[in-house]
Amino acid sequence: MAEVRLIGNLKGILYYIDTPLLDFEIKNRELIKAEDLSGGRFYPWELAKLGVSYGSFNRFFQRRTMREGCMFYREHLRALGMDKMDFDLYIRKNNGNNHLDNYWVKFDDGGARCFADL
Repeated sequence: MAEVRLIGNLKGILYYIDTPLLDFEIKNRELIKAEDLSGGRFYPWELAKLGVSYGSFNRFFQRRTMREGCMFYREHLRALGMDKMDFDLYIRKNNGNNHLDNYWVKFDDGGARCFADL
């Protein structure tokens, strides 16, 4: 059975390296806040081309997670202290970073404070 990967509740600031892009909040699967902090500069593809919406945020973060069924998927989750996929928690544990680009999320209550910490 395929895992559901929809953001339930997430609040933070999306960064590109050290440039803050968007202060956002998703609550109960709805984008309730998206304050542009960069004049639209450096937005990831999903937000730049599809617009700033719950769907584009969700698509952006879906691209940043290991897919179910990949080699070492269960080991990867265990290394993060998870026994099953919890999409919100996965994003928080990785600071929204996939280590292949320079986007990341700063959370008020934990995680990395700057790109160099990732």
